[in-house]
Amino acid sequence: MAVTTNINGRSVDATYDNVKDTFPLSTAGAGTVSTVNGLNKKVVGVGTAFTSDFQTGDFIWFKTADELCEVENIVSDTELTLRLAPATTATADTYGIVSKSSYEFASWTIDSVGTAEINKVAYPAQTSNGDERKARRLEPFLIDSTANANIVYVKAR
Repeated sequence: MAVTTNINGRSVDATYDNVKDTFPLSTAGAGTVSTVNGLNKKVVGVGTAFTSDFQTGDFIWFKTADELCEVENIVSDTELTLRLAPATTATADTYGIVSKSSYEFASWTIDSVGTAEINKVAYPAQTSNGDERKARRLEPFLIDSTANANIVYVKAR
């Protein structure tokens, strides 16, 4: 279980080997976070350091809920607001910090072992896909290659 990356200028190649994580790769946040499903956009932390860990436009990955949400405002070390209310409730959840990226394009390929999930959609082995939309920045996405201990390869620029 590992993620390896090779950065070459403004491009990156990443390999997700039997892991569940994000692209770009997340870093573990300190403490735990809680939300209220659909009622508001507020995230409350315990033992968190939001003011130093996040910037506006970064994403928070609620690991148990397996949901990515964009950070709209950092209120304090223990409170932030999201651009959109999360679809699920997080209660004392671990979380990942996904820094906003400058990537405009990403493509991925799944190895020959079995299915993997990209943003919670299952794709069969030997599937390739890309996001050809030319945006100012590509939003992060979830990768789960744990179902069949397989590998997902990502290229971005």
